[in-house]
Amino acid sequence: MSRSSASGDVVSPAAGTAPGKRERNAIRNREAILVAAREVFSELGYGATTIRAIIRRTDLAAGTFYNYFPDKESVLREILEDFAARARERAHEARMEAHTLEELMRSSFQTCFKLYAEETTLIAMMARNAGEIPLIFSGTILEPAIAELVADLRAKEREGIVPRLDVERTARVAVALAHELGLHMLSRKPFDIAGTTEFATRFMLGGTLGVAGPALAAL
Repeated sequence: MSRSSASGDVVSPAAGTAPGKRERNAIRNREAILVAAREVFSELGYGATTIRAIIRRTDLAAGTFYNYFPDKESVLREILEDFAARARERAHEARMEAHTLEELMRSSFQTCFKLYAEETTLIAMMARNAGEIPLIFSGTILEPAIAELVADLRAKEREGIVPRLDVERTARVAVALAHELGLHMLSRKPFDIAGTTEFATRFMLGGTLGVAGPALAAL
């Protein structure tokens, strides 16, 4: 027997069970709303976007929206949380493979810039709305990324790959640099992932060398 989730979706209780028609429709409807919201948020901005504007981009009935989301903020949060989770997972996996500080930085930046290049509509949406939703953006995207980078730097410090640093400040600088350079990269075509990665890596590595001093220079 199926049950409803907190978000309004109908989910199957048995892991691995193929969803039925109702469940498939719920998945499609939810995704249609999310796709439409990305487009409308990008074009109109968060403040000017209405639920009606989002639904008009779909073939769904007006009231269908509330079966899945209580308001437009919850839609935005889900879009950002999905992107942030994928970005953190990829970056974490890349960093864990690093054997030097330079590899760690390079792999982190490259992973970020590749994802930005893959998700141009989503990144445009975030850039378009960053000024209107600073708390949502910071809490959903930036702070979790910083926290995970702090944890990864400390893990690599224990392995002897990263010297003793102020990892929290280092992580904040790295995440801010990655985001700003990613946006700048998307403003130029073709996207220069390699060049942007090289610049970010050298810039960050040079700054870290200056802060960490002899301990880092010896690595």
